[in-house]
Amino acid sequence: MAKKNKKNSKINQKIRKYFDDDPFDVGVARVSTHTLSEMFTTLGMYDIDQSKDMLVKLARMLWSEGNGDFRSDILNFFASEGKVYKSTTPKEPNLDREDKIDVLIGELDVTHEEAALLHESFADVRSKKITIEKMESKLRHIRYNLKKESVEKRVDAFFDIDDSLEFNASLHYVLYGQSFHKILTLNTKVYEYEYLQECDEAQLIDEILEEKERVRAKKQKEIEAFIKKLKDPHPYLSQKEIVGALRATPPKTKVSYPLLKESILLGIISKELGDVEIELHEEELLVRVKESLQLPYSKKSQEYTLELHIELNSLLEDIWSANELDFSDVVNESKREHEEQSLSDLAALAEECNSYAALLHLTPEALYAKIYDVLLELLSASLNISSKIARKSVRRFVHNIHDAILKKQRYELLARTIREFKNLFPLARDMRRKLTLHIGPTNSGKTYQAMKKLKNADTGYYLAPLRLLALEGYEELRESGVEASLITGEEQILSEEATHISSTIEMVNFDVDVDVCVIDEVQMIDDRDRGWAWANAIIGAPAKEIIMTGSPNAKNAVIALAEYLGEELEIVEFERKNPLTLLNEPTHEKDVEPSTAIIAFSRKDVLKLKQIFSKYFSVSVVYGNLSPEVRREEARRFRAGETQILVATDAIAMGLNMPIKTILFSKAEKFDGVSDRSLLPSEIHQISGRAGRFGLHENGYVGALSGDVLNVIKKNFHKEAKAITIPFKVMANLDHIKLVGSILEEKSLHEILKFFAKNMEFDGPFIATNLDDMLEVSVLVDSYDLDIATKYHLACAPLTLKSPYIISAYESYLGALEKKMPIPYIAPPLSGSYAQTTDELLRAEDMVKEISLYLWLSYRFSDYFVDAGRARAARGVLNKFIENSLQQSQLATKCRMCNAPLPPNSPYGICQSCFKKNYAGRGISNRGYRKR
Repeated sequence: MAKKNKKNSKINQKIRKYFDDDPFDVGVARVSTHTLSEMFTTLGMYDIDQSKDMLVKLARMLWSEGNGDFRSDILNFFASEGKVYKSTTPKEPNLDREDKIDVLIGELDVTHEEAALLHESFADVRSKKITIEKMESKLRHIRYNLKKESVEKRVDAFFDIDDSLEFNASLHYVLYGQSFHKILTLNTKVYEYEYLQECDEAQLIDEILEEKERVRAKKQKEIEAFIKKLKDPHPYLSQKEIVGALRATPPKTKVSYPLLKESILLGIISKELGDVEIELHEEELLVRVKESLQLPYSKKSQEYTLELHIELNSLLEDIWSANELDFSDVVNESKREHEEQSLSDLAALAEECNSYAALLHLTPEALYAKIYDVLLELLSASLNISSKIARKSVRRFVHNIHDAILKKQRYELLARTIREFKNLFPLARDMRRKLTLHIGPTNSGKTYQAMKKLKNADTGYYLAPLRLLALEGYEELRESGVEASLITGEEQILSEEATHISSTIEMVNFDVDVDVCVIDEVQMIDDRDRGWAWANAIIGAPAKEIIMTGSPNAKNAVIALAEYLGEELEIVEFERKNPLTLLNEPTHEKDVEPSTAIIAFSRKDVLKLKQIFSKYFSVSVVYGNLSPEVRREEARRFRAGETQILVATDAIAMGLNMPIKTILFSKAEKFDGVSDRSLLPSEIHQISGRAGRFGLHENGYVGALSGDVLNVIKKNFHKEAKAITIPFKVMANLDHIKLVGSILEEKSLHEILKFFAKNMEFDGPFIATNLDDMLEVSVLVDSYDLDIATKYHLACAPLTLKSPYIISAYESYLGALEKKMPIPYIAPPLSGSYAQTTDELLRAEDMVKEISLYLWLSYRFSDYFVDAGRARAARGVLNKFIENSLQQSQLATKCRMCNAPLPPNSPYGICQSCFKKNYAGRGISNRGYRKR
């Protein structure tokens, strides 16, 4: 806008050149009709009245619109014409301001005082704007004000704003035996401007003096009448208060009744309204009354101060006139208006707050309770919800519900993601995966065909149930010319050129997509403790084709899982490659032949059988407590013919390919982690299938060492394995744990795991997996000051809870992590090159497990577990110690009390000497004492 005005101003100055220095509006009147008509034609305006007056009027209108383009075009027209339109009136000399004022004053008949006032009036006016007409107008106004000033002095009064005269009058008060005069300020009637200007000053003065006396006399009569009407005794005022009020009334007030002191008014109002506060103003009395309001959706009442605005003159009239004072109407009306407005503002505030809390679905009672928590503190003793208070309340409300909103949002996220379990694996869901199931008994070639397809794929994953099988898978890939990496919980052999990965199933990476993924031993999906890993892998492995291998009883379970995923499933059934024969009679220990595997279901039984059969054969031993390296070495010795028979637990049931001709069961029951039970048909099939491996023995044989065991084997050998059924077990991962922890505002891993195990529901064929071991370990980790992620990793560590040796080491690790201290590995001392007793062997086995635990933790907390290399070296020494120990024909057992050697194969835990010393004479026979 400033630029436009500046441009117009320049045009205005330039146009004056063509009008004898007159502005356009003046000079255009001197332009001929013909020239004006040409100008409008140039501007593109044709249909115009051609009369001179109309053309001039239109030109002035066009110019006054202020359009810069039109003004420029008009300027250009006159510039091209080049003519100057001379003024016909003579130009005034260009005088400065003071000279011009003097010239004009010379044309007027003024006094020296008037001349001075004229100079003062035009002191800031531009010279060209000073005219004789303006000078004459100003002179009339000066003379009017001088006349008023003269009158005011003569009549001892002052003209008020409304042109009445204000004056002080002495009035006489006589009451209660007292007489005094009081000065009050009074006003005459209003005198019109024209009358004051035209009336003779002397006459005006006489009139005003008469008017003053009339007004004073009238007021005197009013005072006398007012005093006469006063009640005696007065209901509100004492005589002293009345006299004091009349004496103290200021000369001039805006009320027509005598003012009363604030203290007197407070006393009068308090008698009517109780405890109040008042504030006296010129025309009203502000009264503050204590009130209360029952708050909506609450049992609370809010105390507040109600402000009553009472017209002061009316109140004084009622008091002086001794009228009955009734404030009920003003109180009720004010209360109604105030509370209605407050409740309306409160409802608006609640609506806004509820919009922020919509996700919480608060009841009105809960919503208002949260609002009152922030609002009432701000209101104090008021119901006035100002815009500022409303904004503050909303801010505080939003701050207060922030955690609840976040918790609700996370809970809903939890519901959407965890409950629809398959959506936890977005990469797999984005792929068009094909599922292939290879099912059949052992020795049917199902895994061989799967591995063949894996080797031919550009990229792939082999997921094994055991570290030993992952290692064998890794070696098989490498031997076939496939570049591969090995990843297990405690060991990683990584190759930058690797196209394939062999890993234990828990270590699968859900963020790396491949062409083929082989999931071995899929029937493990039904495992009580580890089944979740198979479920997660089948659902989430990001591969174009998932090939699962397993026993036939997994078929229905995999079909159900494929239907849940909505993915294509191909089932390929395999038959056993060579026959498997069930022996009709039990096999006595002396009749056992080489290439036989004898199956037991505990470490103790395996070592006992080893000692028995060591009398006749060289023996290899395989059981779960041995490290994978020792198991592998023992299997190698058997395959190489260095040993004749194998004594093993069902650890051989998965993946260990050995030249076993005959499988003999020593027992038909096992402890499954909960109780002792009979072997299931599926377990008998899986173990029996290790006999007669294709290419090693044409036929396989299955039997037992005793008749009762053989009867159980015969009863179940030809039974179909019980089909695996849904639901499948799934496991909470770290993200789930963090999310549940934040929702519950809980730092205890034990409490979070309990919540997950008991409360999580899924939209699909899933339940939360058994977390008993993690729950037990979580009690340990919760006693240390560690973050939730560290606690979770520690609770997932491979821990043997029944080993005091490992638990002691584990707790030392927890303490060091809490203090953020490095944790070196210190190898425990070994005595000799092999164990002398089964207890020494067990301790060595626990030492290897401690190393496995240390290495597992070193991959997750590498900054603290700093001796992985030393631990691996120690593991090699310990494994050799255990291998040497297993090659001994006999391992002694020692008395639990005195450590004296016990007789070979003693069924008791203490020696005869300790028994006699501690139990003889108590009626307890050694035969009745509990066995080891």
